[in-house]
Amino acid sequence: MGVLLLGSMGVWSLSDANHPVLVKGNNCADLGPNVTRVPPGTCGDFDGDGRIGVAEDTDNATDRIFGMITAALAAVNGGANQNSRVTIVTSGRFPEVVNITAANGNVTLEAAPGVEANIDAVLAGDANNAARQGAPGIVVNALDNRRVVIRNIVSRNWTEGILIVGNSHVTIDKCRVENNRDYGIHVMDAAKVTITNCQVNATGFRQAPGVDNTPNPGIGIECETSSSGRVRSSTVTGSFAADIAADRSNQRNVRLDQITVFDNNPDLSGVQAPRPF
Repeated sequence: MGVLLLGSMGVWSLSDANHPVLVKGNNCADLGPNVTRVPPGTCGDFDGDGRIGVAEDTDNATDRIFGMITAALAAVNGGANQNSRVTIVTSGRFPEVVNITAANGNVTLEAAPGVEANIDAVLAGDANNAARQGAPGIVVNALDNRRVVIRNIVSRNWTEGILIVGNSHVTIDKCRVENNRDYGIHVMDAAKVTITNCQVNATGFRQAPGVDNTPNPGIGIECETSSSGRVRSSTVTGSFAADIAADRSNQRNVRLDQITVFDNNPDLSGVQAPRPF
C-alpha cells in the first residue's frame, strides 16, 4: 500500500509536498491522560515502537507516523504541512482541537476502514477538559482554491463538532457528530459543504461537570450568511433545536436529499423538505 511509509525516506524538508502521513490512536481505555509509552504492539501501537500520543510525534523525522492529528497536519518532523492525506490507522481518542487550513494544498483527514477515531473534548482525568469543551472540535478555514475531505471521523463533546468558515470547500463523509453543545456541523461565511452518509445526533445534549452545557442554540446542521450546503443520505436526530437550519439570507442555498430527521425541535427551519428515499 502506498500509504504505509515505514521505510527510510531520507531527510524531509519544507520543499516536500503532498506526502501522506499516518496517525495511530490510543485505544487503551484504562490509561491516564499523560501516558506516552506502552508495551510494544499494544494499545494502538501501529508500528510497534511502544510510543503513543505526543511521544510518537517527535521520535522520528522520517517515519511519518504520529500520535496526534495536529502534529500530523503540521510541517515539522515529516508532517503533512497542511497538504495531503492524514490517515488514522488504529482506533483511539484524540483530545485536541483539529485545525485544517489546507494552506499548502488539498487535505484529507480520515480514519481507515474499521478504525474508530474519536476526536473528543473529554478525556478522563485530563486537566484541559474544561478548556476544550469551550471550543469547536474540527475547524476548517481554507482558501477558495483548496479542497478538504473529512471521512469516517467521530467528533463529540465540543461547542461545535465541525466548524467550517471562510471560503472553505469541504466534503464530510461517513462521520458521526454527537453530543456537541451548540452545533453539530456549523457552516458560515462563504463556505460550501457536502455532507453524505453521516449521523448528527443529540446536538445540545452534552452533560459534563464544571462547564456550561446550555445549548446555544443546539442545532444539528446550520448554514449561515452566504454559505451553502448539500446533505444527502444522512440522519439528523435528537437535536435540542432544529435538526437542519438556514438563516433567511441563504435558504435557497441548502438542499436536502434522502435524509432522515426525527425528534428535533423543529426538524427543519428555513430549508425545503428533503426529497424522499
